[in-house]
Amino acid sequence: MPKPAKKKPERILVLCVDRDDDLGVKTGIKTPVLGRKENIDAATSLALRDPEEPDANAMFEAVRIYDHLKTEVKEQEEYEIATIAGSELSGVGADRQLVSELVEVLDAFPASDVILVTDGYTDEAVLPLVESRVPVTSVR
Repeated sequence: MPKPAKKKPERILVLCVDRDDDLGVKTGIKTPVLGRKENIDAATSLALRDPEEPDANAMFEAVRIYDHLKTEVKEQEEYEIATIAGSELSGVGADRQLVSELVEVLDAFPASDVILVTDGYTDEAVLPLVESRVPVTSVR
């Protein structure tokens, strides 16, 4: 009797999306930002430049979610965190930039699921763009 095939690990990406690129505009930081430390550094830099910036809060929330998931690591799960941005010009240009950065992140970390974190203003516009590339299992 053959052994059952080992299940491939789930690869969960905690993805923060800054559609209008406040991160780049206010700090000069280029996106995508990949990794926990890099996201904390970028969020801190943004919060120091503009303490009321919702995207900084969204980035810190993404880190909090990532940390929570990492404490409950299951054998069949791997995690990564990333922030992508669009453009301050919004519209089609911003969406194309978001998709380009998402593809870049997925090349580096081929995710099976995404937990999407945004500042709340752009959920309706961003969700279909992400879902067209990878399943979204939660939106925050």
